[in-house]
Amino acid sequence: MQLARITEKQLNHETHAYFVIVFAVLVCCLIGIATRPLEYLALLWPANAALLALFLRFPHLNNLGGWLGAFSAFMFADLVTGNGLLHSLFLTLSNLISTIVSIFFIRYFKINYKYYNTGYTFVHLFGIFAFAGCLASAAFAVLTLPNLPNSFMTKENLWIDFGLWWTGEMVNYIVFLPLILAFPRIKDLQYLFKNRRQKRNYFSYFLPASSVVACVIITNIFAGPGAMLYPLAALIWAALTYRLFTMTMINAFVIILTYYSLTQFYATNHTILADSTIYISLRIGLFMLALSPLILCIISQNRNELFKRVLYLANHDSLTRTMNRHFFFKKGEYLLQYAKTMEFSVIMLDIDYFKRLNDHFGHHVGDKVLQHFAQIVRNNLRAQDLFARIGGEEFVLLLWNTEPSEARIIAERIRDLVEKTPMHQSDGSSLYITVSIGITHQNEPNSQDLQNLINIADQALYQAKHRGRNQVVLAS
Repeated sequence: MQLARITEKQLNHETHAYFVIVFAVLVCCLIGIATRPLEYLALLWPANAALLALFLRFPHLNNLGGWLGAFSAFMFADLVTGNGLLHSLFLTLSNLISTIVSIFFIRYFKINYKYYNTGYTFVHLFGIFAFAGCLASAAFAVLTLPNLPNSFMTKENLWIDFGLWWTGEMVNYIVFLPLILAFPRIKDLQYLFKNRRQKRNYFSYFLPASSVVACVIITNIFAGPGAMLYPLAALIWAALTYRLFTMTMINAFVIILTYYSLTQFYATNHTILADSTIYISLRIGLFMLALSPLILCIISQNRNELFKRVLYLANHDSLTRTMNRHFFFKKGEYLLQYAKTMEFSVIMLDIDYFKRLNDHFGHHVGDKVLQHFAQIVRNNLRAQDLFARIGGEEFVLLLWNTEPSEARIIAERIRDLVEKTPMHQSDGSSLYITVSIGITHQNEPNSQDLQNLINIADQALYQAKHRGRNQVVLAS
């Protein structure tokens, strides 16, 4: 019975993978076939790159059902557009070998493709795609297809056909693979929609993209051997400005249109088919043009993320993720200086009997208590409120645009929640804590500095402690 359930579950996974891959690969094949000149290789063939990207991005599709789906889609697309059975079979095998060899070497070298956007992973991946997957696919194609009757490949042009297939695959991978790998996940899109903020879109933000479009237009107007370099500076500018997915879309736009423009230029001069080395050179150049801004974008994005992480660690308490004392004073005094009319409150909070708790349960429990307390407070604040840890168990709040009654309500709510919300320990027992709170309110931001206000709130906190703890005192 259990074996039957496992088999049924596996079949469901493979059936799902089959239909997903069939649909995706078939659409990509038909797009590629639409760009195929009569009896010649397709100018763009996104199917192989899309198949590999889907297997890397969604490993649950990489099963027998997924591979059968890819085989079915390749065969059907070729057969329905006029190819014979034998031609379709060897073309399909050539396409599949690209993905098979790439996945083999990714696993052989233990490349963590989930982190393609960190370190040198991206470069390693494209090294494998270009010099393993694409190379093996091209080699298999030229060793088999010329031997078939009425083939569009001939033994006389073996090296030319090899170069065209290989470089064509390289361009397809550099255009379509990053686009699929970098596409935002559903939860990332949901997060963006739920947490979107009203921001002014400054004109300068769109300048890099506009310059890329202008360069591509110039490429189509003044086509020629040097046209490939027209968008380079604009692409570098864009790579330093935008996130990776945006950059992959810009890159695909540039490469496809530049590819079309230069192909039309050489076709008009009747040299594109007569001298195929020009075509091979064009594709290698486009591959290098696309690779450079992607690598630069990843380096820039990683540098920015690292800077944000270091800045966050420098300004926040590592245990409770609240602001540290230095950052709280810096930001609080800046806001006091420029908030001319807003009312605000300073609230001091101190966990009761924290030293006794540390001595009885140990410092590791004390650390968890601090984290537990900080999370309760954080859940009851607005985004603009400042929250910092300024001592061992002492915390401070700076609330903006609040009246004294509102500040007291917030403080009482926090005190009540801390008292009623237990911290669950590893042995299953519950630990309850309480907090004492002191408040001061100020109508005129510039009348006193932040340290004096904290001192007043601290005196109110001392009164709360003196009166028996677990209460809120508003400074008179």
